[in-house]
Amino acid sequence: MASKHTAIHLLEYAGLKIVLAIFGVMGLDRASAAGGGLARFVGPKLGISNRARANIRRAMPDLSPEEIERIVAGMWENLGRTIGEYAHLEKFMRPEERHRIEIVNAGALRAMAEAGCGGVFVSGHFANWELLPVVMHFEGVEGGEVYRHANNPFVNEWMVSLRARLTRATQIPKSGPGARVIVRLMREDKFVAMLTDQKLNDGIEAKMFGIRAMTTGAPAGLAVRYNIPVVPACIERLGGAHFRVTVYNPITARPGAEPFEEVMRITQEINDFLEARIRARPHEWFWLHDRWSVRPWHMHRIAAAQVDSPE
Repeated sequence: MASKHTAIHLLEYAGLKIVLAIFGVMGLDRASAAGGGLARFVGPKLGISNRARANIRRAMPDLSPEEIERIVAGMWENLGRTIGEYAHLEKFMRPEERHRIEIVNAGALRAMAEAGCGGVFVSGHFANWELLPVVMHFEGVEGGEVYRHANNPFVNEWMVSLRARLTRATQIPKSGPGARVIVRLMREDKFVAMLTDQKLNDGIEAKMFGIRAMTTGAPAGLAVRYNIPVVPACIERLGGAHFRVTVYNPITARPGAEPFEEVMRITQEINDFLEARIRARPHEWFWLHDRWSVRPWHMHRIAAAQVDSPE
């Protein structure tokens, strides 16, 4: 059985590399356009798109079927563009390509980095989310980025190596060892980047679009434990392979507040931020996550644990 899984993983990895090689010879703009066009045509026809439709209906029940279909098609186009851009991620690091990423309020991010207090950079799967660590690198923000281990070990190794090589950010898996890396970076007054819009079964219960959503309490727990800012950011696709990254005002823990209540408050504030950004540009968010299914948990015990642990 193990050898069969290994063979399947190798075939998947080989297929990915072939696709990326094809996109690689096209050039960045053509690869982005080709990936977007192909995904927009094929994606809405796939069965998994029904999950996106169900999520959109649940989150925004006032939308018409036509509006939902436009969001689904736009989501697939954005995803296809992002895949096409994977073959050219290193180009975004080149000085002559810096015009492709506009950074709003970068001064605030640099000021926090220069203050030497560290922090948590939070965002979601918007536009090409792989560019957020690139922005950290541009602005001299040292630290690491948390990633979810890919199901395919060969793909996972390739992606981790690519990210580390491009941005020199420490790669932090969502795991026990990853939590220890986060603690080390916090003690070194560095930043950690997290995408916090996915469901975390052993997270805490907050609301998103007014619906119960199991959410990581790690950013809030770190803010409370280390007295550091949580810095929300959002990336938008301006057209083709051009982007705007906006850095928003930091969320901080209130001195003397009860830790459990602060974790819950900050976590909800992060979800409110993500919801607002999704509502503004729903076609650029990844609606395919199983975001809102909830299992029964002892919520107070889990939330309190987030104060002491970043995972």
